[in-house]
Amino acid sequence: MSEGISKKAAIEAMIFASRQGITSKKMAKILELKENQLLLILEELQEEYANNPNRGVILRQVNGKFRFYTKKEVQKYVTEVIRRPIARITDSQLEVLAIVAIRGPVTRTDVELMRGKSSQSQLLELQKMGLLRKRRSKLPGRPYLYKVTQKFYDTFQLNDLSEIVEGLEGKIVETKEVNPSETSEVSSTEQPPVEAESGGSDKGK
Repeated sequence: MSEGISKKAAIEAMIFASRQGITSKKMAKILELKENQLLLILEELQEEYANNPNRGVILRQVNGKFRFYTKKEVQKYVTEVIRRPIARITDSQLEVLAIVAIRGPVTRTDVELMRGKSSQSQLLELQKMGLLRKRRSKLPGRPYLYKVTQKFYDTFQLNDLSEIVEGLEGKIVETKEVNPSETSEVSSTEQPPVEAESGGSDKGK
């Protein structure tokens, strides 16, 4: 540690510099600290940012990584400087997003069986927002499998899927069990993968 620089300042700087967030394990290794020691410092930082009304950001652990997020009270100002904010999510899109988050990776057929209605347009729009991604499966017919992205976790500020009900404002549908034999068919009308916006990748997930 450089003279005059506290561990807290170094941690704060690393989090600020990491655009996709940083794990406590990595920070502990860099600072040559035990992870439990570093977590205590992180708790102090979280309290300082959360309780200071002169701070416009909070420190949160989302999907295993620590990042700074804007406080709800100032988000209306932030949207003025974000180049491409996510459009307002409709109830039907939120319903599809919840299914994929809870049951994913799932096929479009899975989603439609759970909802009882077509979901193609919602899946495509959620991909354009960078909240979902898809890849070919090894199932018969090689249908696409949909899963949530890192941007999903960042947008809803979720650390893991156990927080899904609260994070999606309780708009979770009651989903029925799907017969695996019903998920093998794939519609020929499915579109090719949509390129996610910046921040929508979920490498390592």
